[in-house]
Amino acid sequence: MSEWTEVSFDAALMMALRADAQKELDELPTPAQLEERYPDTFQWDARLQAALHKRRPVLKRVLITVLTLVILTLGALAVSADFRRAVYTMIQKFLPIEMQLTYQVDGEPLEQLPNGYSDHYVPDGFERDYEQGYDDVQAFLHVYSSKKSSIGYTVQCSVIQPGNQALFDNEHTTYKIVKIGDVDASLGTSTVESGISVYILNWEQDGIAHMIMGNIPMDEVFKIAESIS
Repeated sequence: MSEWTEVSFDAALMMALRADAQKELDELPTPAQLEERYPDTFQWDARLQAALHKRRPVLKRVLITVLTLVILTLGALAVSADFRRAVYTMIQKFLPIEMQLTYQVDGEPLEQLPNGYSDHYVPDGFERDYEQGYDDVQAFLHVYSSKKSSIGYTVQCSVIQPGNQALFDNEHTTYKIVKIGDVDASLGTSTVESGISVYILNWEQDGIAHMIMGNIPMDEVFKIAESIS
């Protein structure tokens, strides 16, 4: 094929392409036809823009929430198993004549009480009765009595196991929520025939169930509770 033949072929191809392009341009609608087929959408555009502006804060909040959940999830997964602790829930259920106290455990409970865990405050005039009560690695019960009167109290602590339950009087006892440091506790109060008040204090802390019961002054009950460690 000669050079002239190549040029003639290129020219013919270019002319064919131009003719095809012109044909497509001629088939396009005129501006008047476009306006007739597609009316002015300015109002719709304005509404759409307004809607988008209104949606942006919502979308932003959603994105922030999702990112926060992701960060929290990653943070939880990054925590070493050595620092994961069981979650304990103390549930009070009030029945006609009794109050049920149940502990739920989510995770692995403690295996034993910490070394030296005990009550470290004894009110003046009281002494421990070593013939009653017990001490072991998972629980203890200490019984105290007054040297001069018939009043006394007990301190009981035990490692919480799933499903642990205790029953208390609900017919002659009233209950309210109090604080032992930063921990919520249940305080039950009843009055015997002699007019002396009897207190029952229950709370959970660090996987250990605590109970103090006695007919001693309320302030002494709280001092004993705060001394347990």
